[in-house]
This record gives sequence, structure tokens and C-alpha cells, in this order.
Amino acid sequence: MIGSQRIRDMEIAQNETFDVTIIGGGINGASLYHQLCRKGYRVLLVDKGDFACGTSQASAMMVWGGLLYLRNLDLLTVAQLSRDREAMIQNMGCEVSPVSFRYIPSRDTGWNKFIMAPALYFYWMLGLCNRDRPRVEDSYSEKSFLIDNAHDSSFLYQEAILNSSDSRFVLKWITEQDSNPGIALNYCSLTGGEYHSGEKIWRLTLTDEITGWARVAKSWCVINCAGVWTDTVNRQFQIETPYKHVFSKGVFIGLERQDQHNYPLIFDMGEQGDVLSYIPWGPVALWGPTETCLSSIEGGVHTEPEDVDFLLERANRHLKQAVDPSDIVSLRCGVRPLVVKKDYSKNRYPLDLSRKHQISRDSVKPWISVYGGKFTSCVSLAEKVEEQIRELVEPGQASLPAKRNVTSTMQWESYPGLQDPVPSLKWCIEKEHCLTLEDYLRRRTNISQWVPREGLGRNDENVPHLEQLALQFSGGEPVIARKLVLDYMETVERRFDSVLNSVY
Repeated sequence: MIGSQRIRDMEIAQNETFDVTIIGGGINGASLYHQLCRKGYRVLLVDKGDFACGTSQASAMMVWGGLLYLRNLDLLTVAQLSRDREAMIQNMGCEVSPVSFRYIPSRDTGWNKFIMAPALYFYWMLGLCNRDRPRVEDSYSEKSFLIDNAHDSSFLYQEAILNSSDSRFVLKWITEQDSNPGIALNYCSLTGGEYHSGEKIWRLTLTDEITGWARVAKSWCVINCAGVWTDTVNRQFQIETPYKHVFSKGVFIGLERQDQHNYPLIFDMGEQGDVLSYIPWGPVALWGPTETCLSSIEGGVHTEPEDVDFLLERANRHLKQAVDPSDIVSLRCGVRPLVVKKDYSKNRYPLDLSRKHQISRDSVKPWISVYGGKFTSCVSLAEKVEEQIRELVEPGQASLPAKRNVTSTMQWESYPGLQDPVPSLKWCIEKEHCLTLEDYLRRRTNISQWVPREGLGRNDENVPHLEQLALQFSGGEPVIARKLVLDYMETVERRFDSVLNSVY
């Protein structure tokens, strides 16, 4: 079901000339969209899928200063990320909160307590001592579900974490600007276009993935924030840069949260100097992530049985009660884009590569490419890109047609298996660009991550409830609603059930 506002937005996209078009509605594109709209630019944001449907929906939801980068003595990156973390805590208190992390060295592998104590203290100082001073704790509540006598004293230090989810954090950047001079379109592919040097303008062909309608949008400047697809988009438009992305796959498994699990736990792996995290999040705890080099994007979009097997084996090294595939509530898989020079050809462990972002501006056409980036640095990255844009186009040459009023209060409803209410589907459709059942279950709410089998329930007990929800996408047609749910069930069987059934 296509809302009237989306139809109007598509018409505006065709009839207006934009100062800037942003490709990609992940964390980089969304935060830049917010920054430019706030400064009076007329902005068009397009994403070929839903907002935050790529890497930005599969993070650990940490806003951190980059503790692990100390291993490479990348002190400038750690200091900058620590400053970015502090700025987000100070300026985004409703979305980001400081939280204590508990680092638990292993007695047999990894960094022992004699190394971690000075490392954490140095990390605290690089953050200008803004967080609580690190301290040692020998006794803590989480010990109740850890294997006895397997761990040394823990170290408590502070980072920050997103309050709701990574997807909603991204969405908020976009929806907050719905009454300002911008148009944001999910499920809208950039299928063609070219730069007209005489007019100094881009003409971009947009295709609505929902209806198939095609439109041509005009823009003075284009920003490529397509994340893992940045290089693909650049090739489509014959844009050359000195950088490229290499890819790393990260998988989390969601397990039922223990009552005594109060703080995120960090365990050293003893391999590659890496760590695994156990992060409480609502009724679940996320265990992971894996860190796997990829030769292509396609190899990382789905969880494989070996990913789950690896995580279960590592979990059972630390958790007192053994876990197996039947204990897994959810799977969480994402591909990280890591920026390297164009001629890079080495095969290095992903953690050895920098998490820095890079901004590349074409020398002839008004096109800027954004590489890398993290949740922690999204604001500072947007500010740097805006500085580049300001050299190409000035904001506010004219106003876009009036947008909808978005000041109404969020509506809530219940979902089977969850104690707390979730945003209502009606609200998400009308106010938050929600176009599919999965948009709602995965990104407008945490249902698919907190309720077993992506919201279906252990034995499909929630299917009738999903069919009632699907009626709102089917125009009230029960046959269409049933088909939408059956399609969703097939997707869950492919990417969840069949994976766990194949775990060794």
C-alpha cells in the first residue's frame, strides 16, 4: 500500500532541482541528510532498500573510542573517536547513553590483567579523562553465569551505547527532517543518469522499487554514501577515486538475557588480539561478532552455519550453562566496509585495517564519495562532508513545497512475547516510511531480534498476529495479507531455520 505522502514526494523529486542528492540511507547518508537539511540545503536522499537495511542494522550499537585500535598504536584515531563519543553523549542524550563495559581477561589466552590495567588507563587519558576512571572488580553479578575459575579480575571502564537500536538511530536522523527542505525515499533505486557539463547539473533516473515508476531528478551535486556499494555506484557513473572498500563479515547470535547480566562483557579471544562481546539488549544478549575477510559483498549478506558454530564454541568456553542452536533467539549479520588505497592487494585480518573514513571529491564533476565510517564518527564525518559541499553549492536557493507536520506523539501497541510495547504499525506506516512487514519487524521495532525466529515464535504461534498486521499493507485484503506472511515465513526459514539446522 503506497501512501499519499510517498506519491507527493516522488512528484517533488521529479519536479524540483535539488542542491544535493545523497545516495544511501545508512548511518553516513542519514546523518549527512540531517546536517544539510538543518543548514537549509534542498536535499534528496535515496536508498534502493529500506533505510538502515545494510551494515547499519547489524552493529553492536556501541558508541566507543576504539579501544582495540591501541593494539596498532593508532593513537590519533582513538583520540578522535573518543572526542566523537563525548560529543554524542553531550548532544544526543535521548539517543546515546554512557554505560560501563566489563573487560574480562582470560587466564589462559589473550591480554592478561597486567597488560590491561595500564592499557585501559591510557585509553581513559586519550579520552581526556571524561568518562569514569577504569577500576578493577573481583566480584560482580555476571560471574553467576560464567564458568567458575576461568577468568581473572574484571576491569570496568566506560563507553556509550545507543538507547534503542541502530536502525531507529539512523531513522531518527531522517524523520526529524521531514518538515524541512528535504525528500527521503527508501526503496528508490538510482538506475541511471549523467552529468550535463553545460548546465552543470546531474540528471538522475530514479525507479520506485514498490511501483516500478521511473522519475528523473535534477541535482547540482551528488554524494555517494552507499556504504558497501560505494564502489559499485562509482563504477556505474564512471567515477574514479584513490580508494576502495574491502569487506569484513560480522555475525552476532542473540541469546536469552540472564537476570544478572547488567553490563556489556568483553572477552579476549587469544587469537589475532581480537575480542568477543556479550551485550545485554532488552530481553536478549548479543554474542559476537565474528570477523571474517570477504572477497565480495555477496559472501557476507547471510549467516552461515560455520559462523554460528564458531560463536557457540566460543560462548561455551565462557558460559556456565552450555548453549546450542536451540537456545538462539536471533541472528544478526552485516558486512563492514573498510577503506583502503586503490592499489591495496594484501590479505590482512580485518582488525588490522583502519576504521578511519575517507572523503574523495571528483576533480571534474560535483560528486563526492564517502568511504568507511562508524556510528561513533557519523556527526564529525557529516560536518567534514558539508565543508566540501559548501565549496560546490550554496544552500537555500529556493524552498521545496511544504511537507507534512510530524509533531504528533508516537503510538504504541503490544506484541506477543514482549513485555514492553512497541511503536504501532499504523504510526510507522504514516510517520516513518515503513513499507513492508520486515521494515516493521526488523527496523522500526526490535521484534525480529527479540522474539524467536524473527518474530514468528518458536512454533509459529505469532503467525495469526502477523496476518492481522499484514492487513495494513494489503489494503485490508486477507488473501494478500496471508501471502505477505507466507513470503516472510519462507524468508525466515531460509536465513534462520535452515542455518541453525545445519550447525555442526
